[in-house]
Amino acid sequence: MSWLPRMIGIIPFGIGVTVLCFLWFGEDGFHSPPLFFKVFGSFIALAFVMFGVAAFSAGSLVNRNRLQDLAESMRDLQQSPNGSGIGPASKQPPGNTSYGCPNCGADLGDGADVSPSGDVKCEYCKRWFNIHRQ
Repeated sequence: MSWLPRMIGIIPFGIGVTVLCFLWFGEDGFHSPPLFFKVFGSFIALAFVMFGVAAFSAGSLVNRNRLQDLAESMRDLQQSPNGSGIGPASKQPPGNTSYGCPNCGADLGDGADVSPSGDVKCEYCKRWFNIHRQ
């Protein structure tokens, strides 16, 4: 998608350059406008030119950032211990993430249904508790 900002930048750049050329060199097209209109029109045309240049260069920055992100992803994939793409071992969560019921001490198990807010019902004593409050 880096071509989109570049295409958007070409249009105002072309408009600005065209207006500048017609204002200062096109004696037949504008019938030689007064100096005030030439200067005023030049400022507006320069704003178009600057916007076009900024949009065109933003397209190359977007592409450069995407390549850097891709290179970092490849580096993380290469450093992962099993090649799964999770990343280096230092970024992985700690190994023991099992939760126990505060009422009876039973483990939740792998198939426990936990709500988005962290509420869960113990399979053994049938009491509700929140895993975030432990």
